[in-house]
Amino acid sequence: MKKYPVFAFWLVIVLRLSAQLPSGAVAPDFTATDINGQSWNLYNILASNKIVVLEISATWCPPCWAYHNSGAMQELYAAHGPTGDNRLQVLYVEGDPDTNVDCLNGLPGCNDYSPGSYVNGVSYPIFDNAAIADSFQVSYFPSVFIICPNKKTYAVNPVGAEALWEEAQKCPVAYGTNNAGIFEYTPGTDLREICGALSMTPSFNLVNLGSAPLQSATIELKWDNNTVQTLEWYGNLPLYGEASIVLGSWPVNSAGMLRTMISTVNNGGDDDFSNNVKIDHFSVAPDFNSQQVILKIRTDNYAIETYWELRDDVGNVLDHGGNENVGPNGGNVSFDLTPGPGTYPNNALIKDTLTLPEPGCYSLHFVDAYGDGMCCNFGNGYYKLYNIDNPVIPIMSGDEFGAYEDRGFEALATSAVSDNYQAYNLKLYPNPAGNQLFVEWEIAGQVQTRCAVFNALGQMVYSFAPENALSGAHTAVLSVQDWPEGVYWMHIQMGEANAVRKFSVQR
Repeated sequence: MKKYPVFAFWLVIVLRLSAQLPSGAVAPDFTATDINGQSWNLYNILASNKIVVLEISATWCPPCWAYHNSGAMQELYAAHGPTGDNRLQVLYVEGDPDTNVDCLNGLPGCNDYSPGSYVNGVSYPIFDNAAIADSFQVSYFPSVFIICPNKKTYAVNPVGAEALWEEAQKCPVAYGTNNAGIFEYTPGTDLREICGALSMTPSFNLVNLGSAPLQSATIELKWDNNTVQTLEWYGNLPLYGEASIVLGSWPVNSAGMLRTMISTVNNGGDDDFSNNVKIDHFSVAPDFNSQQVILKIRTDNYAIETYWELRDDVGNVLDHGGNENVGPNGGNVSFDLTPGPGTYPNNALIKDTLTLPEPGCYSLHFVDAYGDGMCCNFGNGYYKLYNIDNPVIPIMSGDEFGAYEDRGFEALATSAVSDNYQAYNLKLYPNPAGNQLFVEWEIAGQVQTRCAVFNALGQMVYSFAPENALSGAHTAVLSVQDWPEGVYWMHIQMGEANAVRKFSVQR
């Protein structure tokens, strides 16, 4: 979640022109003494099968101070450091060569600037060492790295303790004698909704996590628990050695579960089966009843982070919206994010009509630059898609999705939805209405009834109080003389049933 919103609005603090250490690169080793006089060696920590979380900051950096005050690193260290489950080590580095230890302590002897003490309230090691920042090629403060026991390094956003721990758990960690795991896995598709047919080509890194060399492994691909592919792998991987695995393409046209798994290791069992299985669930893509779809977006407090694209079935971009500085690959960007063309206002309701060139399969690709979707702690953002003739009941919606969300759907040539209001004899008159709108409907049996009116943006502008209605004919009169002219939708919910009809106000 977006626990530290101040970051999104600070300009990047550039230190040097060199690029950030690439994600997945081998971490440079270092030996350094912390401000308490204790010596630490990075590779020795990793050799003890511990994950290292490295923060590189500067005392004068406002986002660094805000992140420090969040307590995220101390919370992470308390839960998973030596006094917790002892699975990781946090290291904090002051990386500016022009500051001294007094700046870390917030003392008057600081030779630059410090808003306060970075030392009080923390128990993890702290270093005043610009050489470490140089070796990791940091280009902005704060920079946070997850360093796995296999020495691979991954830059991550400065987020909360829980999110950092989720990132750390992606690291391969050795255990036992015969042990292999699936890492950097992809099913070969970003979509989880099947329109027509969808081909999946699972791939991953097979990693040896056991003390014995990994010489063989059986890899199975299952669809709804039925084995559809089996791969016998042979090689000779040392501890933390990797082999790239690509399975054959598997086409599916119905909902189901894809399971990719390592079933045997060195002709036997695995000492840790927890990282041997990846599961993906697929559903049938929803249908829209025409070649026009209404897209509504409610932005959160940080609309600058939102971007989306409409794509056809081969990936061509047909439409887009939101901050173009984020772009389709802009999830988990650093702090240099600025408003670009298309940036939405904060806490705004955006309506767009997507016109599709022909019936068929399409997808929407949503991006959140900070990696926490459009909801919920920093504004109740969402996206919703509706049939063009019913902007009340969404066919597809979402809000919490991390950095990316890909949704598939199908557009039909003609309407597949009948006028369901006829089943309830729903009548609105006069239509257009000037001062009053008369509503009539019929129901069978006693059900709880609720009536609501929505404008063209999908905002509720009027509602009836719920009631337990008896069977038979019912009427209501709405005063619309103060309503803005335009198109509205009447939505009556009767138990589990819904009836919707469009009307307009015109004078």
